[in-house]
Amino acid sequence: MLTLKGMKHVRTGRNVKGFRSCPQATGVSPARLVAARLAREEERLLAREARRLWLEDQWTRHFEAAVPPLARSRRPKGK
Repeated sequence: MLTLKGMKHVRTGRNVKGFRSCPQATGVSPARLVAARLAREEERLLAREARRLWLEDQWTRHFEAAVPPLARSRRPKGK
């Protein structure tokens, strides 16, 4: 029994749009799509960084509130 693995095993697969055999087959430049993808990635990166900073601040506040008052006075300043 022959197991079909992908486009290269099916000759007509080269003409099927779903296989994406050649992204430049239409001659249309993907520069606009690439720029949009990069912009979305940049937005997501900024959102992740903002969330990380927010979480760091929340945990810092949580742990500072959890320290007993006597231990707070013994801690060195600036930490």
